[in-house]
Amino acid sequence: MESRNVLIEIHNEMGKDDLKMFSYLTKDYISNRERKKIDSALDLFAALEKRSVITCVEGKEFRVGFLIDCFTLMRRRNLVRKLRPQSILGQQSTMESVLNEKRKLLFTVGEETGGSELDALKTQLRVSSMEVGKRALDQIVDVWDCLDLMEERMEDGELISLLKRVYVDDDKLPGLLGDYTRGLVSAGATGGQVDKVPVQVEGEEEEKQALPPQTEEREEPQGLTFNPPPSGSSTMTQDGAPSGFSIPQESRLGVYDRGRRPGCCIIFNNEKFVNESTHPPRVGTNEDRDQLVYVFGTLFGFEVSIFDNKSREEIMEILTNFQTRDHKDHGAFIVCTLSHGDHTGVSGACGQTIPIDSMTSLFRADSCPTLAGKPKIFIYQACQGQGTQNIWHRTHDAIKAEGDTHLMNGVPDVTSPELPQLLEPLVTPAEADFLIAQSTMPGYISLRSGTGSFFIQSFVKHVKQHSPREDVVSILVEVNRDVSQKVGQIEGGQLAVQIPEPKVRLTKKLYLFPVESEV
Repeated sequence: MESRNVLIEIHNEMGKDDLKMFSYLTKDYISNRERKKIDSALDLFAALEKRSVITCVEGKEFRVGFLIDCFTLMRRRNLVRKLRPQSILGQQSTMESVLNEKRKLLFTVGEETGGSELDALKTQLRVSSMEVGKRALDQIVDVWDCLDLMEERMEDGELISLLKRVYVDDDKLPGLLGDYTRGLVSAGATGGQVDKVPVQVEGEEEEKQALPPQTEEREEPQGLTFNPPPSGSSTMTQDGAPSGFSIPQESRLGVYDRGRRPGCCIIFNNEKFVNESTHPPRVGTNEDRDQLVYVFGTLFGFEVSIFDNKSREEIMEILTNFQTRDHKDHGAFIVCTLSHGDHTGVSGACGQTIPIDSMTSLFRADSCPTLAGKPKIFIYQACQGQGTQNIWHRTHDAIKAEGDTHLMNGVPDVTSPELPQLLEPLVTPAEADFLIAQSTMPGYISLRSGTGSFFIQSFVKHVKQHSPREDVVSILVEVNRDVSQKVGQIEGGQLAVQIPEPKVRLTKKLYLFPVESEV
């Protein structure tokens, strides 16, 4: 198929919204004045060719890396497929990416903006130091017009600060905006490191040549970790994966293999107990359960099994069942337990305690060979005692909360003896490859409110925001920071804080990869 015909096909499949988004992504190369006069994708393609951003001349190089970056960000993979080299028979294709990181970040902001956010942006512009007049605000039709106006009148630092104020309650944008100001951009939304590219303003010479290629496209491939290539290098490898990513096995530090399938995820959710006087109902736990189902099942593709209100005997029977399964094609194994607890373990719905070691030991390398060498993640939302941790500095307003403990006297902390060190380099300890993430330290309560527990809600938030850019252990450190800044108010008005405690016996880095969504 001739390259020119491919662009015509793409033009025919783009609606008005697509054109507006695509036009915004070209603004580093085409001035606002010129873009506002263009009402078709073909005219935008021609303007990009004029500036050598793309090349689509028959018999010459077919250079469309910028278009692929734009359509990938717009989630129009059907258009991306039309531009893949194998679709353009007889044409040479150089697939470098020239879409800079600031543009990707602001596009993500635009995608997360609804009517209420747009009104908030306009209000902030009205009261900002620029004091944008009503006439200019009335000309804003959508978020892309608003972002254009903001970039015209504000320095980058002021722009980012304004966006942080408007999107303070958003799930992911505060983190992305914060990363940008620190010189980083999260790969989950904009992929790679920041490349500072000057913005072309109105009145600049329209014949300005295209800037050098910048960094990569985003999270499209599965099973890859991000390592930005040198500026100017091709963004595509021979197998079609962006070259800014490398297969986990090639990491110097070692990365767990993903397996053919993500694996199994078991969720034990104990809300109601036989004896409510000693084990009161755990209000808000279903919020935690549903969030975990979404993040591990929908987002990361694990086979999720949910078990509500199970006794100690039932929990152990279920785990034994999974122990006997064949996990050879799986990348990992996850068990989440949401219940009451104390320093000796977690509570079944019957009120009896299950020692954590009795749960994890079923999946040791010598007990479950098909999980040998694979990461086993055990997540516990439960108290480990009745103590409340001292508050050094109150950073946030207190949240009404309760503890995941039952009414019993506190007992001194218990620690497990260290395993003897193995000297043989080829020997693998049976206890290796475990990650046990507990919501609090031994001896202390774990806080939960009607909207879920501090720990699980923070874990879900950060694993969505930072995977697969960061490994799971690094994400848990961020969860520690986040949870430690929250203040709960328990019965009697006492203020309480907590710090989670991940116990790491992993032997490699562990990453979680979102499943590829369909167009």
